[in-house]
Amino acid sequence: MVLIFVCLLLPCFVLSSEHNLTIDEDFEIEKQLKLLNKPAIKTIVENEDIFDCVDINKQPAFDHPSLKDHQIQLRPSSLPVGLFDNDMIKSSSRIKSMEVGLHESCPSGTVPIKRVEKEQLIGMRSSFKQYKIRPSSSSNVNDDASTTQRWATIHTPYKPYHQFWYYGASGLMGIYGFPGMQDTQFSSSGFWIANDDDLGHINHIVVGWAVDPKYNGDKNSRLMAGWTCDDFKSTGCMNNACPGFVQVSKDTPLGIAISPVSTYNGTQRDIELFVFRDPTTLNWWFLCGPDKKLVGYWPNDLFTTLAQYGTRLEFGGTAEYIGNSVFPPMGSGHFPYEGYSKSCLFQKVKYIDGDSRSDDLPLLEGTPRSDSPCYKAGDFTGSDNANNYFYFGGPGGIDC
Repeated sequence: MVLIFVCLLLPCFVLSSEHNLTIDEDFEIEKQLKLLNKPAIKTIVENEDIFDCVDINKQPAFDHPSLKDHQIQLRPSSLPVGLFDNDMIKSSSRIKSMEVGLHESCPSGTVPIKRVEKEQLIGMRSSFKQYKIRPSSSSNVNDDASTTQRWATIHTPYKPYHQFWYYGASGLMGIYGFPGMQDTQFSSSGFWIANDDDLGHINHIVVGWAVDPKYNGDKNSRLMAGWTCDDFKSTGCMNNACPGFVQVSKDTPLGIAISPVSTYNGTQRDIELFVFRDPTTLNWWFLCGPDKKLVGYWPNDLFTTLAQYGTRLEFGGTAEYIGNSVFPPMGSGHFPYEGYSKSCLFQKVKYIDGDSRSDDLPLLEGTPRSDSPCYKAGDFTGSDNANNYFYFGGPGGIDC
């Protein structure tokens, strides 16, 4: 009897040992998987990813205690003025603005949620970076001596020297792939909207694309978005790793792989992303692609200071590693001085003002910042062909 009992327990001990988990931790992971993966009305498989079409009113977002009585909003009450202006990039026919989405849509009344596998959830637990994709000006960055996150960005002036408020932002950024990235590395490009009126509870939203083998289980470049109301101390997450983001699109889920990507000195492929605050509901909407497809929104109830407005914006890239590794490439993996089709280009940098109008971010409002010799952000400049723009990125390495 004792032998049988030991044999029955053995698989649990083997699993726990392999991932440095106790049996209680393993049980907790199984419970979290049931919470994250809602019952599917239909399942869509693309590129080895599994997307469950779940009832829009029963998606993971509504597990958040602040959203128990939330009334879902299917469309913004209004769109920022100028958002759909015909301002297509004329600089080169080699630029391809990517339309991101599944080849097959979920049925009406359902939304696609990327299924979380057990290995991924274990990766989330062991990878601290997914909870700290913070802007470079975040207060905790300088307080945390152990951080291995690095940035190359353009940022707006900091308060209290600047009293300008932001109600959204957008940008068109190059998207690249890093097939040689290690499982202990992470690289992302995008932009942040933040409010740091309360330094103890810094609020921000981040959107962009990321390569994260530990979190995703592969080296694909993927659509990513995240939020926090306390600088990731105890709230917020990336994509759907915790409740909060309300998905409304039937075919553009967070975490979807983006392909094809740019090639060095070849065809450049870009992704255009938009975030703005609904002037009526105060929810923060996320739009994607040249057609400004509605992906979903972060309800106003998630935030404290950002429930009102953003106090600063930041555009560019971040890179990080864990364990005994080295810093990965950022952007295209090449420095800004290499220029077009070689370094990563971030253009059409815009903000939303208090009148819900989309305008180019003034050149004087964007200051380059980098905190490592392995990554750089070029000058924020402009031309008649490409609106405002800058290059950013670098190769990474051991001396960052």
